[in-house]
Amino acid sequence: MPIQIINEQARLRLRYIDSVDGEGNEKLSTRSFSGVKTTAADEDLLEAAQTMASLQTKPVKHVIRAEEKEIIEA
Repeated sequence: MPIQIINEQARLRLRYIDSVDGEGNEKLSTRSFSGVKTTAADEDLLEAAQTMASLQTKPVKHVIRAEEKEIIEA
């Protein structure tokens, strides 16, 4: 059965350490950036994330590339 991919989207998510409680548990917050080109290389996204992180006061714990694809029968 042939398939087709439509509505392809990509996002870049940065997870920041908001705070650490007395027991060492981290509270995280997430910032999402949409409009990421689906053809962008992972290395380029990491470099962009590191640049954005350098402008923040909170440390970045995770850099996440999230992709969504709709799969339909062709």
